[in-house]
Amino acid sequence: MKQKEIIFFIVLAILTVELSADFLHTVDGKVYEGKMVAFKFNTIYFNVYKFGKIHHTKRFPIYRVWKVQFNEPQKEGLESPFEIEQNYKQFRKGKRSKKIILPGNQKWFDTGIDVRIGQEILFSVSGSINIDEKTIVYQSGEEYVNWNRNKPLPNQPTGAVIGRIGKKGELFYIGDDKFPFQMAEKGRLFIGINDFDSNNNTGQFTVTVYY
Repeated sequence: MKQKEIIFFIVLAILTVELSADFLHTVDGKVYEGKMVAFKFNTIYFNVYKFGKIHHTKRFPIYRVWKVQFNEPQKEGLESPFEIEQNYKQFRKGKRSKKIILPGNQKWFDTGIDVRIGQEILFSVSGSINIDEKTIVYQSGEEYVNWNRNKPLPNQPTGAVIGRIGKKGELFYIGDDKFPFQMAEKGRLFIGINDFDSNNNTGQFTVTVYY
């Protein structure tokens, strides 16, 4: 199935039912139970459940998704900022933490943290940077994506905080996501700025890593 056809069926499903996905099927035959929370930048954001509760948020590039099955929408109360923060605290409980200053003109920064396969890492990011004289962005980067193959992640917002394991590992988007990231590789954790030319950037992010 072509990428455009996959996008069409996903959008059609979103239009016909409330975003309450139960099962996401990947093209390699894996099935994830949870809830679809967003579709942006050709990426599906999916809250994966474990024992009936949110375990972590996983990102699926559209080319990896075969289909999403939606169950009947369930009425769910909105969580207050206090409740959300309490959930984050529960995820961070018992983990070590390290606070890092990430300059806006820093392409990649060595956190000094070595991770193992399957380890859950959390990030809390604050601050802002200027990616040019007129544009200020926060940890999620520009509001609209300008695709550029020279960016580390071409289909993600310019100026966003991103991560990588090792000097040649797979890159991943961090932004303002505070849910656990499950490491698929072992090695040194690097964080950086998703920009094709960060030399003219100013400002900085404060990144707290929970590991």
